[in-house]
Amino acid sequence: MRGKSAVILVFLAMCLLWQAARVHAQPRYWIALNFRLTFNPDGTVIVDQKLHPFTIDGKSLLDDPDVARDMNQSLPRMIDYTLLMFSDNPRLLRFWVLKALEKSYGETVLCDVTGTGKMQQLPGAYIVSVRVWLNTSNYVRQINGSIFEVKVRDSFTSTDPRSWIDVLEVFLNGTKLLNYRWEPPYSHGPQSTLGGLTWINHNEQEAPDFYVFQLVIPGLIKVGEPPEVRAVIRTAEVLGDGLHVVVENTGATSGYVYVWVHSTPDQARKAYLYVNERVELVFPDVRNAPVDVELYSGDALLHRATATRRQGLTVPPYWRPHIVIAIAFAAAALMVAAVLLYRRREIRLKAKRAHPHPRHVAAASSQPSALLLGCSGVMGSSPHPLFGLPRAGAP
Repeated sequence: MRGKSAVILVFLAMCLLWQAARVHAQPRYWIALNFRLTFNPDGTVIVDQKLHPFTIDGKSLLDDPDVARDMNQSLPRMIDYTLLMFSDNPRLLRFWVLKALEKSYGETVLCDVTGTGKMQQLPGAYIVSVRVWLNTSNYVRQINGSIFEVKVRDSFTSTDPRSWIDVLEVFLNGTKLLNYRWEPPYSHGPQSTLGGLTWINHNEQEAPDFYVFQLVIPGLIKVGEPPEVRAVIRTAEVLGDGLHVVVENTGATSGYVYVWVHSTPDQARKAYLYVNERVELVFPDVRNAPVDVELYSGDALLHRATATRRQGLTVPPYWRPHIVIAIAFAAAALMVAAVLLYRRREIRLKAKRAHPHPRHVAAASSQPSALLLGCSGVMGSSPHPLFGLPRAGAP
């Protein structure tokens, strides 16, 4: 038994040593990567990735078989980088892989190998080529007729802000470029080349997040964004706190749905549904029934329902913000009016104390006539403004 255990231990140790030697034999390397886009009149774009592996000291590894095998394992991720340039969800795109790491010695790749800000040409490249149908992209917007705006995203920056596309070449094949721009506008602009444009970005600050082109594409017919999921509206009811809508994913994939309520004004909510998941969405502002509710995914209408009020339900008053503000203003106005009335009353009382009534004065004086005549004589021939006494000497 001990002999068998020793043999097994020796075998395992040899396997570990062999694996360690194999890993050590694989050189550490970088990959120079350039993108080339060719817009075609049939509404497709061909995206060519040009890749050239090299060591940290600049030695080319284009013909290294271990590096080729390692890169081949990363092929699905390379294809995803291409698809993410045209959609948030690559599953919605129609595409076709034309070349999968096909070696070409006639290509060249630009790269800042030394990190000094100077691009060098590396002869030869591995090519990953993918054809993408633009009518399945949610980054394409029809302007008028065959004029379209096509946005191309830097798929590296969108997944990792520390990375970016070094070189992007744009060519036209039977299409016409009317205008172009880049986002953000403070990033680096392109160089005009024979038949196209070329962006050379030395760092993340220079690299745009989006490349935007206004193109004439005769064969592009926009069909709308396909649905991400299959889903239905299970219930739609108006309760005391608003409209409640329950949606359920009945398909085999996860994705986003949109619930559209045709109220006044129209309202919408977005939700992500996993497979077989149910989600309840609440619209507090929707109090009236019946109301139509629609469920969308992409540009496709999945289900439609009419929400009704639950029987026997009494809807409590709904205090909208503008009503609360109006009540606050009314209360403030009442308080101001009360203060003004109080101050007016105080002023009148002070005036009465300063100028008492004549009968009260007569009762308090032993010589009322002299006092009264004295007052009237002071005022002259006009009546007294407070007491209305006659002029002096009047009968």
